[in-house]
Amino acid sequence: MVERGALPINIKNFKSTKKIALATIGLITIAGLAVYYIGDLKKQRFLYSSDSDYKIVSGEVSFRETFHSVKGLAENADIIAEAEVISQKNNSNYERLDVYTVSELRLTKVYKGDVEIDDTVSVLETGGEFDEREVAKYFSGKSRKSGSESRNDDLGVIMQGIAGSIPMKQGNTYFVFLTEDDDDIYNIVGSVQGKIKINSENTLVSQVSPETIDQHGDLYFLPENYSGQNISELRNDVEQLIATSPN
Repeated sequence: MVERGALPINIKNFKSTKKIALATIGLITIAGLAVYYIGDLKKQRFLYSSDSDYKIVSGEVSFRETFHSVKGLAENADIIAEAEVISQKNNSNYERLDVYTVSELRLTKVYKGDVEIDDTVSVLETGGEFDEREVAKYFSGKSRKSGSESRNDDLGVIMQGIAGSIPMKQGNTYFVFLTEDDDDIYNIVGSVQGKIKINSENTLVSQVSPETIDQHGDLYFLPENYSGQNISELRNDVEQLIATSPN
């Protein structure tokens, strides 16, 4: 025992406390390295494909509702399925400068919903192929009436999307969470959140760039968490959620 003023300090206890502190620092360091390592693994396995031959022009919108987990998507979906896009149609409005795409999906695996394999559903998404030259023609007609002309040398086809997400592409297969709208049309749950591409090797692929995911925070948790993984990971998670759902 050593006395320093009126406060006694036990050397043995001091050494034990020091060991505990060093052990705690060690655990914190290991935990920090583990988080860094897991984050680095996610970046390494992340797969991204824009799936567009055209320049992508992305608009920003205020979403009516967004979700922060697969559970949220599953609870709000009328249909959860894997599906192939067998046909689609772009619907452009050159006066309003907007476009939406309606895709016909053939269901290849069903997890939830009053549908069966090989059924087809129509899904509407904001965005799609948009020909700027047609816009120029539309407005040049009005310009000629007013006596002015406009140049359109640099115009061409672009791909419009919202918040960095473009519509599904014909020929691709997707894991989708769908909600029914009017007239037997379905929407993606969370507008852009409830879909992710499945490639020919049964690996999930993001159609949203890593930069866009970083920019929009938790909006794209599905590609952030599952891109680069085998489809079995998402299948297992969804099947467990369905099995434990009260509905």
